[in-house]
Amino acid sequence: MSNSSNSPFILVIGTGGTIAGLTTDSGNGGYQAGQVPIATLLAQIETKFSIKNIQLSNIDSCDMSESLLSKLGLQVRAGLADPKVMGIVITHGTDTMEETATFLELVCGGYSNNLGKKVVLTGSMLPSDHPEADGPRNLSAAIEFAGEGGGPGGVWAVMGSKPVPGLRLIKGHSSRVDAFLEETLPNGWTQVSNDLPIPPDNQWPWVEIITSHSGAIPDTIRLLRDRGVQGIVLAGTGAGTVHENLAPALEQFMEAGGAVVRASRIGRGYVGGTLANGRLGMALGAGFLTPAKARIALQLALFATAQPGAKTLSWQDYFARIVGLSEVR
Repeated sequence: MSNSSNSPFILVIGTGGTIAGLTTDSGNGGYQAGQVPIATLLAQIETKFSIKNIQLSNIDSCDMSESLLSKLGLQVRAGLADPKVMGIVITHGTDTMEETATFLELVCGGYSNNLGKKVVLTGSMLPSDHPEADGPRNLSAAIEFAGEGGGPGGVWAVMGSKPVPGLRLIKGHSSRVDAFLEETLPNGWTQVSNDLPIPPDNQWPWVEIITSHSGAIPDTIRLLRDRGVQGIVLAGTGAGTVHENLAPALEQFMEAGGAVVRASRIGRGYVGGTLANGRLGMALGAGFLTPAKARIALQLALFATAQPGAKTLSWQDYFARIVGLSEVR
């Protein structure tokens, strides 16, 4: 593995996660994520590609922040713009990998696809010192995939043996090594979206997730509205349905200018734009996005709308294009 400054290379960005974790002395399989530097992880694998690495952070991905997403997005854009960078690999914790993949797809997926360069996230379900650690295998596969010539660019994830497009990535199990799934998209689905601007770390719109469930009460919605929240993602039951107790508060929030998107707490499947019972008629369906992914998409749509000199598009326009809705409002 070489890092010659005069040859093309794969840029590997370390952010932490289980792949950089170490087991603890608890004896119950516990570990601490984000303990091993990316340079140490790279020293454990062999590859034909030249490698350069950047340690952007070393955290447990359950602590991923909007500030770090902004820094990562800018770093990836800079890497893509470097003609010597063949592709980019990001080591990441699995808890929020699908959110980061969604973010990167929406802010630089078009750019990377146009350049024919892949941005590949990878990680592991077992810490680095586990006797059956899956991290080295995943990291090696991600580097090989990022360095492949030809084929589409864009944002991907490699967990296990199969590359998955970033927007389709779903963590479907809390602990199995094969925890990740690929979402099946509706027939005829197309994403019509240009790369969106990256919010500075202190300018991310405030969007929260509210879950619909038996016996739901609207107090939290009213509290968030009074505190100035800009958007709410409903993690609805079934195909994005909402409890009768929550609907009036969400409708009042929308009438006051708030943004509401309906997703499903199930985590898989398509959520369309309307409900048969007429509730939340002004809300948009999240399409195939999970509530966590929909939150990232809504934040970016709200930020894009608010930019000086932006095209005359509403947040609904941006969001509809992201999720491939047939009608843009």
